[in-house]
Amino acid sequence: MADLPTTDVLLVEDSPADIYLIQRAVTEWGHNIRLWLVTNGLDALTFLRKDSFYLHAPSPALILLDINLPRMHGSEVLAELRALPAYRATPVVMFTSARQDIEEAHCLQLGATAYVNKPTELSEFFAAVHAILRTWLPPAGAV
Repeated sequence: MADLPTTDVLLVEDSPADIYLIQRAVTEWGHNIRLWLVTNGLDALTFLRKDSFYLHAPSPALILLDINLPRMHGSEVLAELRALPAYRATPVVMFTSARQDIEEAHCLQLGATAYVNKPTELSEFFAAVHAILRTWLPPAGAV
């Protein structure tokens, strides 16, 4: 049986607890996903531009982006990454605990593909990550 291609996903998140839970959810989902992690907004743009330490970084098929990030707010990262031709069509899901009534419309206007609030219940958190992956990643073998 041939190996399935690896799908690259970029996680932009600064909370160690949320990083751990998202990593576990991705692993549990069971598909061949390579999860890349950056913990602040400036590093996210450096990764996406393939600058500095990220010269050989892949172009992710999906970006999970928190809003409340150090060094650059998630909405600013979103606006700048949407200006990069390589990422105009890449799904960007705002996965955040920021107040939806305040941030969602602004993020969608800036080009977010979807806005998902992080559930506080563990099983719902995992289900939310699985739903994001199922909805926004290409089917296996289509990458």
